[in-house]
Amino acid sequence: MLLGTYEHSLDDKLRLTIPSKLRNKLGSTVYVSKGFEGSLELRSVEEFNKWSQQVLSYPNMNSEARMLSRTIFANSAEVEIDSSGRIKIPANLLQLANISKDVYILGLGTKAEIWDRVKFDSYENENADKMEVIADNLGSVA
Repeated sequence: MLLGTYEHSLDDKLRLTIPSKLRNKLGSTVYVSKGFEGSLELRSVEEFNKWSQQVLSYPNMNSEARMLSRTIFANSAEVEIDSSGRIKIPANLLQLANISKDVYILGLGTKAEIWDRVKFDSYENENADKMEVIADNLGSVA
């Protein structure tokens, strides 16, 4: 399980060090994808395969399913974790997430999210008071 919040920075070659606690669970090859709310998502090969099967199971005759599939797969990359524990995030993905230097890496169970620090701090501030309401709403659905 991927857990925790880590502060890191991209180096001059746009490489990001993956924290060892996450790296040990992800494996040597990972997938980086455009995420939601302006983040990037990081998954192991196994988790990316599970997730992609879910996305591909949506009906191809549905325009929203096609758009989601297009957006996700066109904005995903398979990357290797190097011997120093770093990944090279493609420039197009960094641009999509407005990441230039300082990031948070969040462990979220089966995936990790990579956020620009300023953007995530803003997101957290905007949503700080919503957790209890969301939990109540989701609890009534289950």
